Amino acid sequence: MLQRNEPKPSRNNICAVVVTYHPDIQLRERIEQIRHQVDKLLIIDNNSDSDCIEMIQRISKDLDVDVILNESNFGVAEALNQGFKYAERFGGRYSWVLTLDQDTSCYPSLVQQLIMAYEDCPFRSEVGIIGTNYQEKTTGRILHKKTQAEENWEEVQNLPTSGCIVSLAAFSEVGDFRKDLFIDYVDTEYCMRLRENGYRVLISLKIGMIHPLGYYRVSKLHKWIRGSSMITNYPPIRHYYWTRNGLKLIFENFRRDINWSLNQAYYLFFRRIITVLLFEDKKVIKIGNIALGVWHAVLSRGGSKK
Repeated sequence: MLQRNEPKPSRNNICAVVVTYHPDIQLRERIEQIRHQVDKLLIIDNNSDSDCIEMIQRISKDLDVDVILNESNFGVAEALNQGFKYAERFGGRYSWVLTLDQDTSCYPSLVQQLIMAYEDCPFRSEVGIIGTNYQEKTTGRILHKKTQAEENWEEVQNLPTSGCIVSLAAFSEVGDFRKDLFIDYVDTEYCMRLRENGYRVLISLKIGMIHPLGYYRVSKLHKWIRGSSMITNYPPIRHYYWTRNGLKLIFENFRRDINWSLNQAYYLFFRRIITVLLFEDKKVIKIGNIALGVWHAVLSRGGSKK
């Protein structure tokens, strides 16, 4: 394994990047939760409305936060690329970038827990990204159950973007987040690429934040079948991106990782379609978005749906 000598993460060498798109009024509170845990914080807004921009500018002034205002919605991936390249401009001052969604609520110990996970693992020079365990806001479900009682960390295959610190050296070596994916599967693809380049993907097993996974609705049928009345109910557009991007990655990785590809195919074309048909609303529109996602994946179309 290639040995890399990267600086360990600390408050002084972490730049946080928060991507926003029409954020709610609780954004200020969430920024306050993380601002003191990092040396610098950057908000990148993907063309929100004027009220949101005004709120972001007030946050910038009051909390010493840098801001990039995009004139159109570039998507999560390209906004992250902007944030990482912004951190690189400081000439080695920052070695790690903390990525956060606009709706993530951070615990005061989030960054310290990520640092502890790094320090406790025996292969620190191989770590490219460290994510945090979290509690889902609506259901209270814990993302990752602790399986190693004496460890603060665990090696995993993939991580959600929010709540991760990513090595800037790894970003420089592996390359940009894929802007053709726009939003969904951006994190999955990046973790795959990190692992292909010899980096390890870790998660801190301590809960570091509260994060919503999406929209929920109550379903009596789901309670009867699965024992829980809460079911995800994402808007139709997300089904388009899930299907298109998931299928694109299946096409690209089928020969290299057939097990992953088959599992994703099962998730996309069985579990998700059955969930939509049985439990979710706007079934016809969502199935239409899934069909369009399949077609655009076949055509290798990327970027925004529009």
